[in-house]
Amino acid sequence: MLAPADILDAASRRWPGVLRAEAAGDNLFPLQIPFGRPKTTADFAVLQRDIEALATAPLPWRIDWEEVQTRKWGRQRWPVRVAFDSADMLAAALNRSEQLQRIRTAIRLARETCPALEPWLRIKADRMVDLLDQWAGLLSVCRYFDDHPEPRCFPRQIPLPVGTKFIEEHSGILRELLDVVLGDRVNQEATAFCDRFHLLIEPPQVRFRFLDPELQRRVGWPVTECAVPLPAFAALTWSVERVLVVENRDVFLCLPHIPHTLAVFGSGKAASLLPACDWMMAADIAYWGDCDDAGYGILSTLRSRFSRVRSVLMDDEAWSQWKHLAVPGKRDPSVRHVHLTVAEQTALNVVVAGPWMLEQERIPPADAERALQAALA
Repeated sequence: MLAPADILDAASRRWPGVLRAEAAGDNLFPLQIPFGRPKTTADFAVLQRDIEALATAPLPWRIDWEEVQTRKWGRQRWPVRVAFDSADMLAAALNRSEQLQRIRTAIRLARETCPALEPWLRIKADRMVDLLDQWAGLLSVCRYFDDHPEPRCFPRQIPLPVGTKFIEEHSGILRELLDVVLGDRVNQEATAFCDRFHLLIEPPQVRFRFLDPELQRRVGWPVTECAVPLPAFAALTWSVERVLVVENRDVFLCLPHIPHTLAVFGSGKAASLLPACDWMMAADIAYWGDCDDAGYGILSTLRSRFSRVRSVLMDDEAWSQWKHLAVPGKRDPSVRHVHLTVAEQTALNVVVAGPWMLEQERIPPADAERALQAALA
């Protein structure tokens, strides 16, 4: 037989379904909680204590009783079922009366403000428990997109009474809601939020610097170092003999003079953008990144587009020389890097076995410079 606390635990697990039924107009009440009949083998004093605790519990449930003739204790009045007769009764027992009223208000507001959300409300109303404080703002965004399905502006420019960062901060739930509201009006081929909902997004920047003043003069670029939007970088028609991609900012800024070479700061996702740059196909491309799972992944991705990419300080010889500077790293067992040389794969096998991470800035600058000059001579 369940104790009062156990009954409340079981009832709490039914609460999400009650909220969904509330939105869908379904009636789950009276809601019975599986209770378990008293065992005639139990100690009678303990059994009487448990029954008394159930009978006197100050909770708004209904207990059905029946008279039972037992061989051991004679005729007894035992509980046979516990039930809640309404959502309000269950909410009161769970100390969620205020939450239930707020959910009802939120559902009513959604139906008045954005009726297109009805399918979501009927199957996911329990999700609103965690969204109540933001619900009015979420509805205002949904209503705006329903009226303006292709805003063609930046998220922070949408004229709504919410914080300018609201859409960015709640893009996860908004994507779910807007997919329902807009239906086939979304860009169904897009996965990124802004692309999917016809919003503008600042293009990623590519940062680069010339390691050879003569190369800079020849291509006619006015500054040694700068960052430009990816579309502008991809549209260049430069004839550059060599492009060196490095991951770390400090390494990028301290690269030495290397003839005929343009250095690209490939930190984060920048390196993954370079395959859009067709003009690099004719260049000798070198990549120097961290000796870790991610670094070899970037190398493999670059080589899938530019087959002649060669690595610097990322083979088994470099790992053996500098592995004492490695620190614990991370790995993704589901990823396979297929565009690696035998020497790179040998180093990767050791790295992921740790897993280890040899960050490129840990290699002493003088040694790194000698290795670069030798590799790119």
